[in-house]
Amino acid sequence: MRRKKPKSLVLSGNGINCELETAHANRLVGFDVDIVHINSLTDGTTSIHDYHFLNFPGGFLDGDDLGAAKAQAVKWRYQKVPGRDTPFIDELIRFVTEGKIMVGICNGFQLLVKTGLLPALNGEYGKQSVTLTFNDSGRFQDRWVYLRTHPFSSCIFTRDMDRIYLPVRHGEGKLVARDEGTVKGLQENGHVVMQYADKDGT
Repeated sequence: MRRKKPKSLVLSGNGINCELETAHANRLVGFDVDIVHINSLTDGTTSIHDYHFLNFPGGFLDGDDLGAAKAQAVKWRYQKVPGRDTPFIDELIRFVTEGKIMVGICNGFQLLVKTGLLPALNGEYGKQSVTLTFNDSGRFQDRWVYLRTHPFSSCIFTRDMDRIYLPVRHGEGKLVARDEGTVKGLQENGHVVMQYADKDGT
């Protein structure tokens, strides 16, 4: 008997882009993929709990008018799914605590940070402890970089990976932690996934 493919959900709409490429990558590794509009998560037409993998692609969510992905993060903190008394952020926290996986790409990563789903040190989901802000250079970065994976990272997407060479394109690529304790927690809990490096991995 043929096994069913695991189900993957890719978000679209409101300034999100690259959902087609993200869905294609999911299919390449064996997922049955649905692309849905982001509003369908809170209007009751789509339940994230019907899926095993949740994808937040990049783009300019809500035009980034309040800063990268901030408007959507605030919506999810207060928006309720029809028939439920709790805000949608609680649905996302349940998804994570059930051991399911999600990925945030570019603006999608910023959304996960602003909702407090990352890094969620000590299980403090929904509490924002880091943010992404303007690059030190004061300008948009568009170039290729070498990255070295951290050997103690808990990230499943970089397992068995040593180095990678890939393009970066961002105006707000600087990760800033709330305090030194948060920085220490990121390091000690395997949340530092990659570091910039030269072509030899140094």
